[in-house]
Amino acid sequence: MNRRLLNIIPALSLALMLSACATTENHHDPIEPVNRVTDSVNDTIDRVTLKPIAQGYTAAVPKPMRTAVSNFYENATYLNTVLNGFLQGKGGQGIQDLGRFLINTTLGVGGLVDVASSMGLERHEEDFGQTLAVWGVGQGAYIVYPLLGPNSVRNTPDFITETATDPLFWAAFALAPYVTIPVTAMKYIDKRAQLLDASDMRDELALDPYVFTREAWRQNREYKIYDGNPPRKESDDDGWEEDEWADNEELDVEDSEPTTKIHMQGMAGEASTPPDGPDVAVTESTPATETTGASKLEIKNQQTDVLAAETTQKQEPSTTEKFYLINLSSHYSEVEAAAEQGRLDRFGIQTRIRPVHIQDKTWYRISSIQHIKQADANKKLNEIKTVTGQSGAWLEPVQ
Repeated sequence: MNRRLLNIIPALSLALMLSACATTENHHDPIEPVNRVTDSVNDTIDRVTLKPIAQGYTAAVPKPMRTAVSNFYENATYLNTVLNGFLQGKGGQGIQDLGRFLINTTLGVGGLVDVASSMGLERHEEDFGQTLAVWGVGQGAYIVYPLLGPNSVRNTPDFITETATDPLFWAAFALAPYVTIPVTAMKYIDKRAQLLDASDMRDELALDPYVFTREAWRQNREYKIYDGNPPRKESDDDGWEEDEWADNEELDVEDSEPTTKIHMQGMAGEASTPPDGPDVAVTESTPATETTGASKLEIKNQQTDVLAAETTQKQEPSTTEKFYLINLSSHYSEVEAAAEQGRLDRFGIQTRIRPVHIQDKTWYRISSIQHIKQADANKKLNEIKTVTGQSGAWLEPVQ
């Protein structure tokens, strides 16, 4: 166990050297070629060893028992959350988290049962990487560590606080190896089992799994740093903002046509529903936002922008005939939208992702690249719904 702390020292040295090289232009990923190789090696090892074991564990062990195991390890590492809550100046939360740890350790039989949640003591997630962010330290470079996976310069020191606050680490000095080794191995099997669905979705839908993982990890870190309320990002839509959520408002595609509503479903790779309303009224068109970058997905978006411009020029009539875009779905995050775009690409449907602002939220909308004539709009919409299963797709007029 002492080796883990010794291995952190060269990791920290590497992190410090990379911090000055990380910029927005390189996606805070200055050693992407090295990271890709490491990610590929990690993925190969995972597929051969840990993933099959986690799948067998999930298949053989009933859900209540798996939940108890997860509760145990979450409670065992919870002192890291307690410590960093206080370091971030969240005194009230820190006291609550300490009470949660003590209650689950005693009344919850070592943490196997989450008694504290039923008593109203909410579980939080804090670590030293989040603490450094609160203290004003920049995110630095993205790093993929061998076996450990995605990380960053700012988050790397959390290895120290996580280890120092882990009772299982200190118990290893008193207990025999035949006890500590299985307990430690079980910790990582449990963690991998919890990620099975996420990794399967990435493998199935992502055009570039490396970029998908990197951006998903970053967005998850940002979500945690801001306690679930990250600031709204600037977009390239020339200051246009979509109308606010409206109750029971509908979009008339044509004066004589039935109305089409926007329906949004769950978050896991599907269109997502905002907390305070099921439908959205769209009364203005949204200019497309170009996505730049070096990944296959980003290059694909650039190519679709060019194709869309060419298509629009060919279709532009001399009269004032109406044209429409087909919107397929909206998503909370760009990663979710990218996953859905990859699925649609398998149907031969070329789309683009563009951010739109609704109230104080940014949504990532997947739209067709073609502007469709009014006479063909409903027919094309129904065809796409049939092929893709996107029953909530809708038409948006192009002005």
